Amino acid sequence: MSRFVEVFRWLLRQRLLWLVSLLYLWAWTVDPQKTMAALHAGGSLFASVTVLIIAVFSLVGLIQVWVGRDLIAAVLGREGGFKGLLIAVGCGAILIGPPYVIFPLLMSLRRLGARWAVVAIVLAAYALKPQMLPIEIEFLGLPFALVRGGLTLLLAIPLGLAVERFMPEEDRF
Repeated sequence: MSRFVEVFRWLLRQRLLWLVSLLYLWAWTVDPQKTMAALHAGGSLFASVTVLIIAVFSLVGLIQVWVGRDLIAAVLGREGGFKGLLIAVGCGAILIGPPYVIFPLLMSLRRLGARWAVVAIVLAAYALKPQMLPIEIEFLGLPFALVRGGLTLLLAIPLGLAVERFMPEEDRF
């Protein structure tokens, strides 16, 4: 199969890209000036995010090459036991950054031997956002912030184990 055909088939599978393109075409017919402003805003966001994405993917590459599969499996795989689950809670709670940064990192750890429970626990604990606690306390109160944060951390491990149970057996390590 020629490279052109492969690229063409790939383009056909990009449903979100097609949907957004159609929306922009529609928007252009309604108000070209606002459409250009939207393109400019989207382009600016893309430019600011690109540097971050390159840095994260480079970090993921370093982890894949320099951190051995044996180490990840020993700490975050089944061999890591409950300690690995606690590490996942701690890492998830202190992680900062947008999801498009976190997901590639978790995918990399998963491919290196981290179990599904660890991935799910990190994502659950990621909802805590310690840097947002002062704002949460200010608007929603200290009791709410403490209960929500506590339950988020306490339920992260049971949630992760439940997610892992639903994964196909061949996908579990």
